[in-house]
Amino acid sequence: MVLGIILTLALLYSCRTAKQTSTSTETKYDSIVVEKLVPYALPEDSVKIRALLECDKNGKVVLKWFDEEHSKRMKLKFSLDSLGNLLTTAKAEADTVYLPQTTINVGKKSVSQSVVTVPVEKKLSWWQTTLIWTGVIAWLVGIIALFFLLNEKTSWPGALWRLVKK
Repeated sequence: MVLGIILTLALLYSCRTAKQTSTSTETKYDSIVVEKLVPYALPEDSVKIRALLECDKNGKVVLKWFDEEHSKRMKLKFSLDSLGNLLTTAKAEADTVYLPQTTINVGKKSVSQSVVTVPVEKKLSWWQTTLIWTGVIAWLVGIIALFFLLNEKTSWPGALWRLVKK
């Protein structure tokens, strides 16, 4: 009887087809590129002046030559008074430059996982299908026969059945 059960289990298990599944995981990073103009205030500027001042024969200060270096934003005014004092004023125009800035914001990663069931490439033959169904029928007949055999020997399945019926 044990040998019959082992053979029946072997037949049922050997006729079963395995399902092949494949899983794939895909990871994406969401990134947003933002381009904007950022104001940048220009720093203070400076002026360089070189001048040659001399006294003439009357005792007055005379400007022999004058050289200045400054940027476009600087306004320079100078004057020479009657006593020979050189007076200068420099004024820098306030200016703001807008520089392009690129910001990349990396968001959360999104993980998508998919499970794909691949059908078995070889179908069961009619003979294998018949063996599977006869195995199912054999199991049912065996369980029913075991139930009646236990009922005759011990009668506890009948008592259990009577309890369930109430």
